[in-house]
Amino acid sequence: MNALKAREIIDRTLYAGETVLAFSAATDVATPVVTFVDSSPNFWIAVTQSRFITVGEASRQATSHLLPDIKVLEVHRKLLGGSLLHFDPAGLGPDLGLMTLKVHDKATAKALPALLADRAHAPTLPKETTSYTSVTVKSPPHLVPFVGEESDDHLCTTCGGVCGVSMKGESTVYPECSACNRSVIKPDAPEA
Repeated sequence: MNALKAREIIDRTLYAGETVLAFSAATDVATPVVTFVDSSPNFWIAVTQSRFITVGEASRQATSHLLPDIKVLEVHRKLLGGSLLHFDPAGLGPDLGLMTLKVHDKATAKALPALLADRAHAPTLPKETTSYTSVTVKSPPHLVPFVGEESDDHLCTTCGGVCGVSMKGESTVYPECSACNRSVIKPDAPEA
């Protein structure tokens, strides 16, 4: 995926008035014990006034986290290795949640400490809702024994992010879109 496609995915998640303050390719240099969605260590990252957003090279899906909610998001400068961004959204530690991202754009790496310094006081996003549509996707071969041949992903009608999944007849709808953080309502439900 090139930078233009990654920015397109990120830009679809933005709220009115929200802008991308930093954007770069990044590689997770930590080898996680558990790998969930992305089998590639390559990501695109972005920081806005309110969120930290990643786009997985393998999944081509955005995931965003509100800056004040992230347990670990800090830059560590290495003498010869450049800057590494430590990202652990839930504070699960190196075995489950920690990503150590090598930020490829040097200007972004230098700007990140200032952008993240006051993240506890980041502006809140407006309360917005989104709906979803269901799309049938084939399961990767290594997951077929667990989830079946295919599943229905619930995709956000605003940004295209994942809002839930339906496997083997059981449907789960997330309270918020994983990409844009908008509250998810059922497709036929009136807006609140």
